[in-house]
Amino acid sequence: MAEDLPINRELMRDLVCRLEDPDEEVRGTAAEALAVIARDEDWRPDELIRQGGIEALGELVADGTTRSILPALDVIIAISASGRGEYLITSGIIADLDRIREHDDSRVREKVRDALWLLEAEVEDVVITKPQDEY
Repeated sequence: MAEDLPINRELMRDLVCRLEDPDEEVRGTAAEALAVIARDEDWRPDELIRQGGIEALGELVADGTTRSILPALDVIIAISASGRGEYLITSGIIADLDRIREHDDSRVREKVRDALWLLEAEVEDVVITKPQDEY
């Protein structure tokens, strides 16, 4: 699989590092590049997850500007749509999304709604399939 090629692992590691860069311009550009990669219908987020990218996306959503939030939301939606939403849920991304639910930019609000819609279905699946605690 192409995702397992060393060059792709290095590229993802570099993008995740840039998502955490102190310079907003660098973070925004990295988020945009990652969103372009995630648009490919064959893209799988496994390498992004292995590299700690979900946490970096959560930080961007929580503290970023609209320029970096929009592509970060595109990637979050792509991860959810790929069936890997459980990684987003366990990282606390829902709380990050809730904090920007009433963002000034209508594009952000719409993407947050889309992401939460996908993730809420995933939460229901996790709750239903989780064995119940015995009391």
